Amino acid sequence: MYKLRKYHGNRVQSLTYEKDRTSASVGIMGVGEYEFGSLARETYTVTSGKISLWNNKTEKWDSYVPFSSFLIPENENYKLKVDEISTYLCVYH
Repeated sequence: MYKLRKYHGNRVQSLTYEKDRTSASVGIMGVGEYEFGSLARETYTVTSGKISLWNNKTEKWDSYVPFSSFLIPENENYKLKVDEISTYLCVYH
């Protein structure tokens, strides 16, 4: 089943696929800073542009470019910053 989700005034949109225990989404983010919360563990892979993740331990932005990935733990709030329109694949575990 597919579901279109829109966040932050439609500046972030994702198309999610869910079947049984498999869940993933592809999405696009406009320029801006965003805050999200995870319900499950999430692995983001940037497919175009650049997405930066706020690192609470080092108190700096870690940047990810196409074909690099980062992990978001389950039940965690996190911040992303996008300086140019960027796309991603997110797999939920």
